[in-house]
Amino acid sequence: MELRHLRYFITVAQQQSFTKAAEKLFTAQPSLSQQIKDLEQEVGVMLFDRSSRKVKLTDEGQAFQIYAEKALENAKLAVAAARQVAQQKNNQIHIGFLNVAEIKVMPQILAQLKKTMPDLKIHLHSLTCMEQIQRLKNAELD
Repeated sequence: MELRHLRYFITVAQQQSFTKAAEKLFTAQPSLSQQIKDLEQEVGVMLFDRSSRKVKLTDEGQAFQIYAEKALENAKLAVAAARQVAQQKNNQIHIGFLNVAEIKVMPQILAQLKKTMPDLKIHLHSLTCMEQIQRLKNAELD
């Protein structure tokens, strides 16, 4: 089962029409109908009552809808969580410096960084030249 199937299912349930759902999803109605049939076959039950002019959820479809909506919401949360972690990773910097720069240069650099990027997490590493070169090669410093 794919998230696309769940999106299609929920849209048909909301629109109560395959034609309107297809328009909203920017897909062809026959393709949408086939996707819903495939979903019903995979689930093993009829999710929609197609006997009337409007498409209605069956009792099984109503039960399925609750969890389908939760699954889509969880998928959105998963994407947001991954993006947030990536942003946090990108919102930090590892700076290597010589200990002689600690007194004069680093305070000015840090003040400017904090002023322009207040949410930036700064990690300082007092290192020798050779240690800095090695950590740069290993992508451990920015």
